[in-house]
Amino acid sequence: MHCKQWIFDMDGTLTDSMTVVWEGAPDALLRRYGRTPRGDLRATLLNMGMQEGAQYLIREYGLPLTEESYFSVMREVIAELYETVELKPGVRTMLAKLQAEGARMCICSNTWAEQCRTVLTRLGIAQYFSFIVEAQGVLHKSRPEVFFECMSRLGGADPAACAVCEDAVYAAATAHKAGYYVIGIADRTSAADEPEMRRICSQFVPRWDALDWTRV
Repeated sequence: MHCKQWIFDMDGTLTDSMTVVWEGAPDALLRRYGRTPRGDLRATLLNMGMQEGAQYLIREYGLPLTEESYFSVMREVIAELYETVELKPGVRTMLAKLQAEGARMCICSNTWAEQCRTVLTRLGIAQYFSFIVEAQGVLHKSRPEVFFECMSRLGGADPAACAVCEDAVYAAATAHKAGYYVIGIADRTSAADEPEMRRICSQFVPRWDALDWTRV
């Protein structure tokens, strides 16, 4: 195994949470206030950032919230939804094997670190990861700096010997262009991106127990 540093996304990569949490959260928040989500809500929010999405929901659904209180409530909603999330198949076995092989691992997620830690602890895998990096602001996954920071903190210096594991095509593309060994994992929320993921990833797998260890 030539990859000694492993950078994992959480949602959609290790946990089956993209549909339950990130697609379900706006609906759940609206229902808290007695609002019925319109059929085009998910498609509308897909192309918006978090702040723009908050402004849209407050305005279009007449929510009795400021932007600040919106995010406070949304965090509560998301935390509740995460209580129902489980690991994707093969995750526990894969992480145990990596640990046995001496690999160093971290989490690099758009989700805030405290929430990641809560989820990973509940699922019994938090001990595998040296640290959690929030991919926000200048460390957004559309830029390679976040992956370099993670690799450096894991003790690596060669992107080709550092695995970046992702379900999102934009993040996989960033890592691919920067020379990392990219492992793509299938997720139902990003099924339309599978052809591009197969093109840019060093490996693309339907589930973690299908990983070809001879290539990493």
